[in-house]
Amino acid sequence: MLKKIVKNLKNFNKVVIFLSLSDVFSWGSFTVISILSGIYLSHKLGVDTLKLLGIGTAIYFFTRAAFQVPIGLITDKYKKDRDEILILFVGVLLMGVPYLFYPYIQQPYHYFILQFVFGFGVSLNVTNWRKLFALNIDGGREGIQYGIYELIMSVCAGILSILAGSMANMGTLYFDTVMSLAGVFIMTGSIWVILIYKYDERKSKRLKK
Repeated sequence: MLKKIVKNLKNFNKVVIFLSLSDVFSWGSFTVISILSGIYLSHKLGVDTLKLLGIGTAIYFFTRAAFQVPIGLITDKYKKDRDEILILFVGVLLMGVPYLFYPYIQQPYHYFILQFVFGFGVSLNVTNWRKLFALNIDGGREGIQYGIYELIMSVCAGILSILAGSMANMGTLYFDTVMSLAGVFIMTGSIWVILIYKYDERKSKRLKK
């Protein structure tokens, strides 16, 4: 039984695994840190925190919306999948960069600029991640592969939540550290994107020739 499980894991779609792990580092970290960011910003900005969070969230979504279609048109224009991989790589990095600067926020406009950068990074991430996943998923095994993705995401997000909450509860200094580490953790999601490019057996490489 154990040998069968190990064999199935070895034969499992590697691009799906790489994309799942990229999401764990990027979206998993964001999901956890977004819960803490409101409390964090209330310490940084003081008054009108809820209003500022609302404006910042709107900036993120408007920026994300503005670039989705242009990015999709660009990636559809080129036949090979290198453009999707490159843009996804840049997107993951841009998602992490704002959190490196969170400890230096002093004015609301600092937060708004960081939200714009994050929203732009997300716009580069989302479309290309979904396209690569769709191109590489195995026909007839969509259910199990989406299930594995959700399993990896949920377990890792739960572990990250415990660690981040425990560190943030130790005081303001540690809260700054948590935010910066979240940025670094998000950016390391780009490593898995590089592994997709290095994996020559990916279906998207053959399909888009």
